[in-house]
Amino acid sequence: MTNPMMPVPEHWIHDVETIKVFADPLRLKIIRLMAQPTTVKAIADAVDLPAAKLYYHVNLLQKHELIQVVGHNLESGIVEKVYQVTAAQFKLVNPLLAGNDFPVEAADAIFTDMLQTATEGFQRALATRDKSEGTPPRHPFLSQKAVRLTNDQLTTLHERLDALIKEVTALAHANEATAEPCYELTVVFYKTVAEQPVTRNS
Repeated sequence: MTNPMMPVPEHWIHDVETIKVFADPLRLKIIRLMAQPTTVKAIADAVDLPAAKLYYHVNLLQKHELIQVVGHNLESGIVEKVYQVTAAQFKLVNPLLAGNDFPVEAADAIFTDMLQTATEGFQRALATRDKSEGTPPRHPFLSQKAVRLTNDQLTTLHERLDALIKEVTALAHANEATAEPCYELTVVFYKTVAEQPVTRNS
């Protein structure tokens, strides 16, 4: 029988209300910090906010079964709840494919969190990289290009990127139970949109 206190490997989020609860910048931080058992006080210290301001968000996450109470601490005569996520990985429909059913604010929060997580992870990897790997190193690796493409070239490039992502996904599934090093791949591809000039009222 599965231990109800242990996070399941993955959990799909389908309903819009839970998506709204999940896809909030602060609550996404709480979920990340609760990957391991921890208390609201410890979370408050990590995000530099009073614990009292976090209980509303923690209660919402628990109500929607995204986190759970896994234990209790006794601190100076006060009982503290210990929380942990209910799943090692939460999955939801790609906001880009969900159309109008996916709240815009939720999509913005998820994309921002993904990019911030990638930035923080890259910075940590850069600071601890093995400088003996040569130039350029195999990892961490970053490249940013602006390129004009014909429609045929765009189609071909998209197919190659899609194939690469599927290949990496297959490798992730095949090697998930091994002790091999873990690597992150973040792909961001978009059509450039010129910034709109700021208009000021006279």
